[in-house]
Amino acid sequence: MVSMSSRMVEIADFPSVNLGNTRSLYVYLPPSYHVNTEKRYAVLYMHDGQHVFSADVTGESWEMHETADRLVSEGRMEEIIIVGIATVPHQRLNEYFHDNPRMHEVTAPPFAGEQYEAFIIEEVMPYMNATFRTLQGPEYTAMMGSSAGGIVTYNIGFRRPEIFGSIAVMSPFFVKTEFDTEGQLQEYPFYQRYGTHPNLRIWLDMGGAEGVFMEKYARVEAERLIHDGFVPGEDLMLFLDPGAGHSQRDWAGRAQAPLLYFFGHIGEPASIQLHGDSVVGINGPLKQLNPVITYTSGFVQTLMNGTFHVEDPDVLRVWPDGSITPRALGSTRMFLQYGGLTADKEMRVVDEMPEFVKVTVQVKVPPSTPPYPSIYAGFELPYCGEGLYRGSAMIPHGLTFAFKVSRGFGLHEKIGTSGLNRRSFTASSEMDLFYEVEDWDV
Repeated sequence: MVSMSSRMVEIADFPSVNLGNTRSLYVYLPPSYHVNTEKRYAVLYMHDGQHVFSADVTGESWEMHETADRLVSEGRMEEIIIVGIATVPHQRLNEYFHDNPRMHEVTAPPFAGEQYEAFIIEEVMPYMNATFRTLQGPEYTAMMGSSAGGIVTYNIGFRRPEIFGSIAVMSPFFVKTEFDTEGQLQEYPFYQRYGTHPNLRIWLDMGGAEGVFMEKYARVEAERLIHDGFVPGEDLMLFLDPGAGHSQRDWAGRAQAPLLYFFGHIGEPASIQLHGDSVVGINGPLKQLNPVITYTSGFVQTLMNGTFHVEDPDVLRVWPDGSITPRALGSTRMFLQYGGLTADKEMRVVDEMPEFVKVTVQVKVPPSTPPYPSIYAGFELPYCGEGLYRGSAMIPHGLTFAFKVSRGFGLHEKIGTSGLNRRSFTASSEMDLFYEVEDWDV
C-alpha cells in the first residue's frame, strides 16, 4: 500500500505585467497528486497567501493544508489544489480595492483591483493550468478571501462568474467605520453592489466579536442577495460565527465550512442553537437572533428564514429573519424547529435598552515603545503622555470586540503565558477599561 501525503510548492518571485511587481505563490497539492498522475483537480484561489499555510510576523495561519487533509482523509471533501497568492508589502489595500465612485468618498486612490483581477485571471491561472493538472471551468474554480480580501473576492466573483463559480467572502470589509471627535460611530458603506444573479455560489460570513466589522453588514448583504434572486441554503450560505474575532485564527476555525460547501458533502442537520441577546427593550435597538445549524459533516450555517413559536405572543414576536419585536414587559420562551430539531430560548422584555454605551479604554505601553500618535484597542486611542493612550467611544449596545492591542498593521502586543490569546469586551453598559502591554510581537 502506497502512503500518500499532500505537498507544498512555493513559486517565488512570480512576476506580474499587470501590476509591475513580483510575489510568491504557495501551492497545496493533494495527497494523490503525485501518485495518480492522470487525475485533474478543482482549484481554490486564496488571497493573503502568506497566511494560508503558515504564519509570518504580521499574522497567524489559516493552516488550510491541515483542514483540507483532514476533510479528505475523513471522506468529507474531494481533493483539490489550493493556491495562496501572497500580498506585496504596502500594496495590499491598493490591490484589493476595485475603483468605484463610493471608494473615492472614503479613501484615496490608487485602486488597483482591476489590475489585480487581471493578474489572477491572465497570469496566475494560465500558469497554474499549464504547470499543474487542474480542472478548468467555473464549476471547478473557487476563490476565498477575508476582510479586504473578502471584498476583492466579492468583486471578482460578480465581475467574472464565467471564471469563478464559487466565492467565499469572509468578514468582508464592506463598510468603513470610524469614531468622530465626539466618539460617535460613523459608517461609510463603500462597496459596489451589482444587483445581479449570476451562476455563482456564495459563502458569506462574519464573526460575532469583530467589533466594528459588524454582523449586520453581512446580514444586510445577504438580504440584498436574496432580493437579487439568490436562494439561502442553495446558492447562498450565511454564517454569523458567535464569539469569533477578526483574525487568521478565527477564519481558520470556520474555513472547513466553505470547503465542504464548494467541494464536499454538507450532510444532514445535527443540532441547532439560538444565539443572541436574551434581553430586549421596548425602547432601544433592534435585536436579532442568530440560529446556527450544525450538520453531521461539521458544516455550519445561520438560518435566514425560520418559523419561530413564542409561548406568550403578547410579550414579543419573532420574525422569520430572527428580528424581535417587543410588545410588553415580561418574560417568555421561544422555540425554533428545523429539520426535526428544536431549539428554545428564554427572553425578557424590559422598558428600555440603550442604543449606545460609552466605553473608555486606557492602555499603558512599555517604555521602549516608539512614540506613536495613536494605537488601537478595539478602537483608536490617542497618545496622552507618559506611555499612556486613552480614548472613549459610543459603542452600539451589545457589540463585542475581541482583539490584541495594536500599533499598526501586524504590529500587535505579545500576550503572556497566562492562556490568554487576546482581549475582549462587550459593550453592555458604560465601562472604563485599563490594559497594560507587556511587550510587542515585533
